[in-house]
Amino acid sequence: MTNKEKEILEIIKADPTIEQSQIAEMLNISRSTVAVHISSLMKQGYLLGKGYIVSDEEDYIVGIGASNVDVYGKSQIPLRKHYDHPADIVSSVGGVMHNIITNFTMLGANAKMITAYGDDLYGKVIEEDYKKNGIDLSDSIRVKGSPSGIFIQLQDDDNDMYMAVCDMSVLQAISPDFIYSKKRELVNAKLVVIDPSLADETIEAIIDVCKDRTPIYIDPISDNFARKIRPYVKDFEFIKPNRSELGQLADMKVENKEDIEKACEKLLKQGLKKILISMSKDGIFYMDEENRIYSSFKEEKHMVNASGAGDALMAAFLYGEVKGLEISKTIDLGLSAGIAAIRSCSAINENMSIGLLQQIIKENKEL
Repeated sequence: MTNKEKEILEIIKADPTIEQSQIAEMLNISRSTVAVHISSLMKQGYLLGKGYIVSDEEDYIVGIGASNVDVYGKSQIPLRKHYDHPADIVSSVGGVMHNIITNFTMLGANAKMITAYGDDLYGKVIEEDYKKNGIDLSDSIRVKGSPSGIFIQLQDDDNDMYMAVCDMSVLQAISPDFIYSKKRELVNAKLVVIDPSLADETIEAIIDVCKDRTPIYIDPISDNFARKIRPYVKDFEFIKPNRSELGQLADMKVENKEDIEKACEKLLKQGLKKILISMSKDGIFYMDEENRIYSSFKEEKHMVNASGAGDALMAAFLYGEVKGLEISKTIDLGLSAGIAAIRSCSAINENMSIGLLQQIIKENKEL
């Protein structure tokens, strides 16, 4: 919104039946100018129609991206090529965006999910999982005749990823036209967080809808996706890469702290507003126009599953952003969420809550 549109919206909120001529007189502008601004507010979704019905939904974020079934296998014997391994196998609903949004809502905040899934058995499981966690799936699409996404991971002796394969072709259903049909939901959101595995044209449509209205947050996920989103850095509010992904985003070698800061400076100069670097056992580095913060908690000695740590960190950071917390408190929440995640056998800790994160923060602050 422009400043004038903000003024007009506040006047309408105070008196939804007010005449355009009265608004014009209050702001000392012409009635035709008021009409233009009101038309713009309607197009952006801030006004929902005649009579100046103001959108009154609670603050929420929108996640756009993958939902799939995760299958994790841990061999009971040393890994060998071309060998059938007896293993312990668990499965759960996952996908980076699913994990972020689910963690976010478990912290007590509101979210809508825009995802695509198949009309198979896995699709029903995905629907039930979102329903269980109270997440609005009404803007998503169930694709007839398509299999739902699936991610299969083989873990090493340290419970970390040894290798993985996935099929996320169902995401192609989230097309630019589908995104434009969800314009109202996006422009009314506090922020939008997106999955880099979306098609380029879909990412471009999201940027077009959200530009100058709703900030966009993203986790690159991998080096390949970091290279893919490099042209869009200027359009994002926030990115959360690891060190390797940071190097791909900034197109430079990142080998030490000095390199990290230089790479972050380079991205901020391109138009990015905030960046958080996940450095595994070394904690995180956060930078914006005013802050440069290194922070870490003690190393977690009882890691059960590392796969969900980054998603939990991202969710907690988004929570802090939406709630307007000081950056230091937001970073503490992010670090504690990562610890909560790796203490769980699944990608999402079933006990995830602000209370749990505060307890983990207390454990670390008392050292």
